[in-house]
Parts: sequence; structure tokens; C-alpha cells
Amino acid sequence: MGKKDKIILKEIEEWHNKDIIEEGLYRRLSSMYQENEWDFTTIIKWALIIGAVMIGIGLISFISFVIQSIIFAILILSALSLSGYYYGFKLKQRDFKYYFPKTGNALIAISSLLLGADIFAINRFLFNEGIYWTTLILVISIIYLFIAYFKENTLVLVFSLLGFAAWFGAETGYMSGWGAYYLGLNYPMRFAVISPIIILIGYFHKKLDLSVPESFIRTYYSFGLLFVNLSLWILSIFGHQGGLDNWGFSSNNIELIFFSIVWLTADAIIFLIGAKFKDKMFVGYAVTFIILNLYTRYFEYFWDKMYKSLFFIVLGGISIIIGLYFEKKLSN
Repeated sequence: MGKKDKIILKEIEEWHNKDIIEEGLYRRLSSMYQENEWDFTTIIKWALIIGAVMIGIGLISFISFVIQSIIFAILILSALSLSGYYYGFKLKQRDFKYYFPKTGNALIAISSLLLGADIFAINRFLFNEGIYWTTLILVISIIYLFIAYFKENTLVLVFSLLGFAAWFGAETGYMSGWGAYYLGLNYPMRFAVISPIIILIGYFHKKLDLSVPESFIRTYYSFGLLFVNLSLWILSIFGHQGGLDNWGFSSNNIELIFFSIVWLTADAIIFLIGAKFKDKMFVGYAVTFIILNLYTRYFEYFWDKMYKSLFFIVLGGISIIIGLYFEKKLSN
């Protein structure tokens, strides 16, 4: 059952509980929005998303490892990509014989993956890999962005943002000679800096009332919130100049305490924004990563100082208390 139907059912039930509508009318209205055990729309969406990604990866792997001729590989990738776009666009048109927009979006996503591989193959054939691979990723990401907006395809937008993230990380690494720092910033710090910009892009889509699907705005929000939290999480563990060899807390390591507080403060701000605008995504990210922050600090302080059985009992107890607290809040 869709989200709108669930909201309507909940409202009808509240009317009945408050004696606004009588029993007979309550039954008739509820039957019109009967709750099913399965939400087939969600199942279809995720089945097509997973299928599109798997097929795209599978085809690229097959062509890369089985077909030895670069020219033949380019021809196959081009043919498959163009065919996929053609039928994907057609299936999204209401005047076409078959109107299956979700399947059409899946075909467009598969074709986009094949197009990316095709561009790399053409570069290898024409220029002997003369164009640097980070530049190709940038070009592919821009093409994906155009396709995403042209056909309102959220999955292709996800591919585009992932591509931009990969390009940003690789390009700044290349410009710094693959050192740990670029403009004095390590990798997590760089992504922590650009993450608010990604969130703002989604906000301005909404503020300017651009004609894009709501899922586009949520995608920008999700990427920005995820990047900023993961970046601050890594910084709170390793610091700005640390690495895998110095995981842990030291009483002299003020830097880890600083980034832990910065991370907690950032999530507190995210939570307040979500609470003010009643945005469950912001609240959900904030609560999840506040809990992760607390768990991480718990590991740093007590992993080596407690019996492991007691360690996990306490950790499990904390988890149950947190779950009980939020379940009680939701039931009110």
C-alpha cells in the first residue's frame, strides 16, 4: 500500500476514535483504502533498481573480460546503450503501446552505465587512454546529470552524484600528488566541507520551486547528510592527521575530542532543522549518527578496560533503552 493510502487510513481511524464518523461509514471508507500485507509499489521500485544495477555491471563485466576486440566492444556497448535509451524513453511515454515508466527508468539506468563504459572504451581506442580518467568521470557525471533531469530519473541522478564525488576525491588527490592533503585538508575534511553545499543544492531546488521530482531533492539531502556524517565520523576516530595505526582515544589527543564535539554539534543542528521543518530524513540521520557517535566513544573508552562479556551486555542494554525510548515517543 502506498504512503498516501496509509495516511488516509490513519486519519479515518482517528475520526472513528473521536466519534466524528459512525461505525458504518468508518467501515465503508476503510474498505476503500484497505491495507495490504505487501507494498507492491515499493517492491517493484527496489526490484527494478537492484536489477538495473546488477544487469549493467554484469554486461560491462562480460564485455570487458570476454570480448577482446576493443572495436567490437565499442560497437556492442553503443548498440546496447542506444537501444536501452530508445525503449526506456518509449516506455515512459503515455501514448506508447506499453506504458511502464518504472521499467523505462530501469532501462535508462542500465543504458547510462553502459554509456559510461562505452566512453572509457572509446577513449582507449581513439586516444590510447590519452584523456585522464578523472576527466572522463567528470564528463560522464555531467552527461548523467543531464539525462537525470531530462527524463526525471532519480537513479541516474544517484549515479551522477556518485561520479562527482569520485571525481572530486580523485582530482584533488591527483592535484596534491596523491598526498593525504589538498589545500591543507585530508579526504574526510574535504567532503565535510562540500557536504553542506550538496544539501543547499537540494534546498534551492525546493526554494525556487523547480519542476523536479521530490525524490531529486531528497537525493541531494541524503548525499549531503551522509557525506558530512561519515566524514566527521572518520575525523573523530583518526583525526585530521591520523591513520589506521592510531585508532583509539588518548588523554593527550585533544583533536579527537574536538572532532567528536563538532560531529555531535552538527547532528544537533541537523536534528533541530528536521524538527523545525518536520523532516523525518533530517531527524533520522541526526538520531542515527548521534547514536553512532556515542557507540564509537564507548568503544574508544571501554573496549580495552572491560570484560568483553560485560562490554556487550552494557552495549546491548544501551541499545534496548534507546529503542524503548523512541518507541514510547512514537506511540504518544
